[in-house]
Amino acid sequence: MLILEFFSVLFDITFLVLLIKEQKRCWIYGIIGSLLGAYVIYHSGYYSESLLYLFYACVGFYGYYYWELKSKAGFTIKRTTTTQITLLILGGILGTLGLGYLMSKTDASKPYYDALSTVFGVMATFLELYKYFVAWSFWIIINGYTIWLYGIKELNFMAFKMIIYTLLSIYGLVVWRKKLTIDSNI
Repeated sequence: MLILEFFSVLFDITFLVLLIKEQKRCWIYGIIGSLLGAYVIYHSGYYSESLLYLFYACVGFYGYYYWELKSKAGFTIKRTTTTQITLLILGGILGTLGLGYLMSKTDASKPYYDALSTVFGVMATFLELYKYFVAWSFWIIINGYTIWLYGIKELNFMAFKMIIYTLLSIYGLVVWRKKLTIDSNI
């Protein structure tokens, strides 16, 4: 299992680096890393999180297609309003409570904690897919939280990945902010 965890981390980090650079091929690495990660996480009892990784793999196929389609039409980074962000957070809290409740009916480990990262991870995935700048802020918080979540299950490579993801998300926020500012001035 350790070798699968290691390769999942390797592919996922490659995905994030290429995402920051807005390279369409990032989605291929994300698909492979997500499928490996889903297997590892499932066997640790984080069922919601393993579903999240399967979701990431499915979104990877769509992301590749969508970015290919949009690359020809001036696909740029977008802003969100405070109202939109507030609605996203409220929806995420409600989704967390609902998914946590459903998973509490299984033998899932830490169903509500698991649901929190899953629900907000889904939301952040769509935000990054459609190039909303706020996605990086969501990812910084989610990744930081997930360091702890993986750490308590001794998923050490996965926790390490989340440390790198947190740092890369901060970097992504800075890079995309510069691009957003440049695009706004044109």
